[in-house]
Amino acid sequence: MSFLSSTGRIVLIKEPISGRFGMPRLLAKLASNSLKVNWDGEEEITIITFNRKRSIAKVLHLDHVGSDLTTRVLNHGLFKVVLDEEGQHLPQRITREQLERLFVDGTLEGDFQNPLSAHLLKQNQNLKLKNEGFKAA
Repeated sequence: MSFLSSTGRIVLIKEPISGRFGMPRLLAKLASNSLKVNWDGEEEITIITFNRKRSIAKVLHLDHVGSDLTTRVLNHGLFKVVLDEEGQHLPQRITREQLERLFVDGTLEGDFQNPLSAHLLKQNQNLKLKNEGFKAA
């Protein structure tokens, strides 16, 4: 996922958020801490939210240069993320690898819901390893 930086905190919001929310509303929720992420207004952060049906993921990324909002919809299946309708659970911090899997397959762990996803992620991992080998040489 080249549009995301490799630094900063990545936070998965467990409470469903309307898929119609755009940049202003999501920024307002982040700034007011209603998403419970304790953002200081300066640190680089990536926030991932889902609609109630888990068919749409919104990715809000903020860094020192600016912000962007991306909408992700899977070609097959839904995002297999357990959402908390009452908002009792705290947001979950995830790794970049988990985020890539979520964007490709819709899952964070366990079995893949799409066999092609496993192949694509393994191919991506092999490319990363090959690139690291070139950098070391």
